[in-house]
Amino acid sequence: MFPVQEVHFALYLQHLGEAVQSKAVVEEAVNAIGWVHQLASHPPIVASPFVRATLAGLQWKLAKPKVPKEPITTDILVALVHSLGPTPTLADIRLAASCLLAFAAFLHYDELAKLRCCDVHFTAQSMSVHITSSKTDQYREGASVLVARTGSSTCPVAMLERYFSLAGLSHISKLRWFRGIVHTKKGGRLRALGSLSYTRMREILLTELSSLGFNARSFGVHSLRSGGATAGVNVGVPDRLFVGGQSLQKMGKLRILFPPCCQSPDGLACDWLY
Repeated sequence: MFPVQEVHFALYLQHLGEAVQSKAVVEEAVNAIGWVHQLASHPPIVASPFVRATLAGLQWKLAKPKVPKEPITTDILVALVHSLGPTPTLADIRLAASCLLAFAAFLHYDELAKLRCCDVHFTAQSMSVHITSSKTDQYREGASVLVARTGSSTCPVAMLERYFSLAGLSHISKLRWFRGIVHTKKGGRLRALGSLSYTRMREILLTELSSLGFNARSFGVHSLRSGGATAGVNVGVPDRLFVGGQSLQKMGKLRILFPPCCQSPDGLACDWLY
């Protein structure tokens, strides 16, 4: 029957919500019927108070709380590095280097993806990473991050040097180092331009975590940054030493997990969301 009667449509929405258990599907049905009514020059169905009340009730009932992603731990990074084996591929080294660097330097994904080869400088004791812009750098002043050599298998400096060598990257090149890989008969090589997308990086990371036996649904790309900040806080790194002199509050939204014996920089307890 057209136009759709508000009582019939409200009953349909109720049935649809119970069947699919999805708020998005219910809202899509309302928008679709509203569009058809508009084409036929009828009043929008959502203008009905009865339909609005039904829709609001279903939106409340079907809403799912947002579950924050867990920080990645050092144990996960150790497992990732140990899984490389004696002859890792370029893609394996790229993933390990990007994860270790994002963890050690508390980098957002866009900061990692925008890094050029010439932004990284290696020394005997450390590595300097110049971040030209960041969403937490409102005045675009830039910042340099020092990452020390640890001498362990998870040393981000050694892993990035290994990646530069395997990929044939030049330290003076202005091309981005975190790029996609083209697979050929002779092996893999980096694409000439661009950088790896966030979606592709997330897919690669979660696939690797699943293969290592971890619950990939609990993590995301941002888990690398929050994991590094968590590890830093838990070993007593002073607040003033975080990236570019920024305090934790200025670093954006981070989920920092404090052990029961510790307190957050604000003097508040245990589990804190920045």
